[in-house]
Amino acid sequence: MAIDTNGVEVRIERESALTATPLVSHAILRHNHGRGAALADGLILTPSHNPPEDGGIKYNPPHGGPADTQATAWIEAEANRLLAAGAETIPSVTPDEARARAVPHDMLGEYVEALGEAIDMDAIARSGLRLAADPMGGTALPVWQAIAERWGLNLEVVNSALDPSFAFMPLDHDGRIRMDCSSAAAMAGLLARKEDFDLAFGNEPDADRHGIVGVVGRWPSTTC
Repeated sequence: MAIDTNGVEVRIERESALTATPLVSHAILRHNHGRGAALADGLILTPSHNPPEDGGIKYNPPHGGPADTQATAWIEAEANRLLAAGAETIPSVTPDEARARAVPHDMLGEYVEALGEAIDMDAIARSGLRLAADPMGGTALPVWQAIAERWGLNLEVVNSALDPSFAFMPLDHDGRIRMDCSSAAAMAGLLARKEDFDLAFGNEPDADRHGIVGVVGRWPSTTC
């Protein structure tokens, strides 16, 4: 068991790989199932659907979903209390030490395999649907790649770019870079190719939101 300086067992994706929020949520639920104590929760570092300079820490409590305002208010108050007491009073290690102490965990493999428990993935593969995914420079990239390979889907990842500045993104309505899959600007790449696919999916960087593009008359054409 790997314990950090505050007595917490820490698990990270193997090889410190990109880790989408749904992978963390699934790992939390899988660990906590049937337990009444020693419950897991999770942290994700991401700008979510906001401009890249707005990156921050997302907390997922033991239920696996997003933290509510009560939880985030407590975290904010406790963080400010600790900072007011002096940063030197907070036990800490270097990033390299933290990674060395953490337990590698195959969150990606477990998540992709578990899809078959909830969805008839073989039926999707047999359908021959032409699918596309745009990870928008974020953590959905290895997830879509693994899903397509494991389940034999006719799926094209249309954008495999990884850039922390997200400079490849079209500017949003206000001229800022924003990876918001509810925005037609962010989804412009998929919208331009909507005739090439039966269904296409876009994800913002931590992959807990998605937009869907289809062809009018074939499927409803929507983003959400």
